[in-house]
Amino acid sequence: MHVRTLSLFAALLLGSPLLAQPKPAAARPAVTKAVVKPFAWENRIAMTAQGGVLLGNPAAAVKLVEFGSLTCPHCRSFHETGLPAIKARYLASGRVSYEYRPFTLNGIDLMAGLVMQCQAAAGAWAFVDRSYSRQDELLLPFQAISEADRASITSLPQGAQGPRMAELGKLPEFAAAAGVPRARYDACLAAKPGMDKLLAIRADAVQTHKLAGTPSFLINGQMQTDVFDWAALEPLLAAAVKAAPTIRTK
Repeated sequence: MHVRTLSLFAALLLGSPLLAQPKPAAARPAVTKAVVKPFAWENRIAMTAQGGVLLGNPAAAVKLVEFGSLTCPHCRSFHETGLPAIKARYLASGRVSYEYRPFTLNGIDLMAGLVMQCQAAAGAWAFVDRSYSRQDELLLPFQAISEADRASITSLPQGAQGPRMAELGKLPEFAAAAGVPRARYDACLAAKPGMDKLLAIRADAVQTHKLAGTPSFLINGQMQTDVFDWAALEPLLAAAVKAAPTIRTK
């Protein structure tokens, strides 16, 4: 899915064992040992300064970043196939972190991205997860907007176009089903920091990293050229982990 050069708004449409007592009939007490479990890095979720959602150890030697569009079917495929493997094989060790940064391809991405941006980390990630697992449910109402309604949207002031399109596309209902009540939803769409972060993510991806499609990936800040799926990404990630220095993960 290639990035268009149109402007964003134009694209809206240890226990020790006890010693046995010297009594022949006395039974030895059961030995209890403390079990120390490793930290479950794959379950750690945090928001980043850039506006992304970080899974795993923030001090990981290998930092994987995905630029993903919530409306992109290839991104959905990666979310369903690549992400479970990343969590199981890489995040759990603490040597790799994964950050999802929402890339805006269109107006649906922009409005849905605003809903994501104003949630706490767990809520933001839950919204991303729901958007991919129910992508058709997210997209179909927008696709059903009539031509007349689309024309009416373009006649509105620029700042009102996105919220009106989201209303007609039933984004408030989708957000409510994801646990975002209407008052919270309205505040999300009006939040300027969220908009600023989404636009900054887009500009960084396109201008700095020369993003050519979604999903796209950075490994330790370097764009992986022509890598758009898990099959292409995994050998590169494995190589980066092999080459990385071993650091403390606790």
